[in-house]
Amino acid sequence: MEIAQTLPSQTVASALLEIESLTGTTLDASQRRLATAVIELLHRSPQGSHAPADVPTGYFVYGPPGRGKTWLMSQLFERASYPAETKRHVHFHDFFRNLQQQLGPGTSMRKAIEATLTELLAGTELFFFDELHVHDPGSAALLNNLLAEIAERGIPTLITSNYEPEGLLPDVMFHHVIEPSITILREQFVVEELDGGTDYRSLAAPRSGGFASGHWLTLGPGQATQDALLSVGEIAPGSDEVVTVLEGHRALQASAVRGSQIWFDFANLLGTRSVTHDYLELAEQFDAWRLTDVPRLSRMDPASRQRLVTLIDVLVERDRPLIVCAEVSREELVDIADPPPDLFRTQSRLQLLQ
Repeated sequence: MEIAQTLPSQTVASALLEIESLTGTTLDASQRRLATAVIELLHRSPQGSHAPADVPTGYFVYGPPGRGKTWLMSQLFERASYPAETKRHVHFHDFFRNLQQQLGPGTSMRKAIEATLTELLAGTELFFFDELHVHDPGSAALLNNLLAEIAERGIPTLITSNYEPEGLLPDVMFHHVIEPSITILREQFVVEELDGGTDYRSLAAPRSGGFASGHWLTLGPGQATQDALLSVGEIAPGSDEVVTVLEGHRALQASAVRGSQIWFDFANLLGTRSVTHDYLELAEQFDAWRLTDVPRLSRMDPASRQRLVTLIDVLVERDRPLIVCAEVSREELVDIADPPPDLFRTQSRLQLLQ
């Protein structure tokens, strides 16, 4: 699909130079090609429902983890010349939390979806949906409605995913549910793979803040957790620091809460019936996380493995520093033949930890 009204080459070049100079990053060839095309789309005119029929709704960018999809689209999104109040950046997990918050006594799924879409899209002129992945029919139904509404309104939209459109909701029993979304993506979006062949997370330098300032600590033979933590200047919680966080049926036992820092034993956070909403709420309350006694995957039950994937998603998206104290190295963590969906993304993200 051709993009109408191409920007002058010097304008695009200056935008790319600004990104590189301000972030200290050199775009690789595949990132540069994609950025050039997206910049032209975001500067198209006219916009919205008045856009020509041959102008795509947006870009669906997919590829392996660590290739810079989220980083690059975030840079372009932030610099796009739209009023700040009209831009909406939504992460996958927040999207579905919004839906859950709309559900209540006497509220049908249809009304909850309508309310969610109204909240997300009212006044929105530029939309960025990050880390799209769908593994259940309920999520697929909500996505169908979202994409249809975006296409109908002509809202310029950027989407990132580890999956190409046909790879969403891969379960053969339910894949038909996601087909309306696939059709919209293929017919009204530009679908591009971003894969320069390098997982940049494996090359990232340690940071002084955020998720990448954390550590993965592997216990040596006979080594106590306390000794491993002391190597990075941390002191393990005492039994008198145990505290309950959240309330009611969602109550979780934290090993300690020290100001804006929260500690959990793996079993008490991921080995229990915690859910995505819990991690999102706690990540808003606590700026630094510590997770101890993390076993290898073969010693986790399937639900705990999936919770680990979700927790890392949330902490990376919120950019919360994390220290993990585990029985094995990151490379030895996965020792089963059938890891949970999206674990490959978790493995890439854990490479950020020192």
